Amino acid sequence: MGPLQPVSHHASSHTEHAKSVKERMLPSTVFLSLVLAVTLIGLGQRGLYDLNRLYNPHYLVCNQASYLLSAGESCPTEQYAFRQVLLHSYLSFPLFIFFLGLVLILRKHKLNTWQKALWRVSAAVAIYFGVEFLLEVIVYLFQFHHIVGWYVSLTTAAVVLSTLVILIEIKKAKKDGGHH
Repeated sequence: MGPLQPVSHHASSHTEHAKSVKERMLPSTVFLSLVLAVTLIGLGQRGLYDLNRLYNPHYLVCNQASYLLSAGESCPTEQYAFRQVLLHSYLSFPLFIFFLGLVLILRKHKLNTWQKALWRVSAAVAIYFGVEFLLEVIVYLFQFHHIVGWYVSLTTAAVVLSTLVILIEIKKAKKDGGHH
């Protein structure tokens, strides 16, 4: 036995212990991440509301209270709803793409806890704006173009379910491959 053998054994034991100990986020980090996600979603929602209020030419005639309860005869309901979805796409879709891009960039790197917190916030915001925009489009289509609404919603469901099946199987294969 050489004098370095116990030291190298101790060092490798310490390295293995460090790898096995998983960094955990502090409860305050989790709470602040949740508050950050809600704040970013609120900021985006405010932007969507103001975008519609400022640039939808039918907003004054079809204010939201009248539109949701019962549209007056002077309110072009379909044009108002179409403009609203179109204007929301100008903000929702870029926000979805930005946060999705951030998620993908952060995912490729080895993340420490603060980066994991930002990754989760970005994922939550991306999913929220993506789902919200998709639901707005589907609701619009069901209200005014019923048959197209069915095709879009069922096709979307098929794509999402197929993607989930693939991701689950990839995750399972990685887990099974890691144990062999």
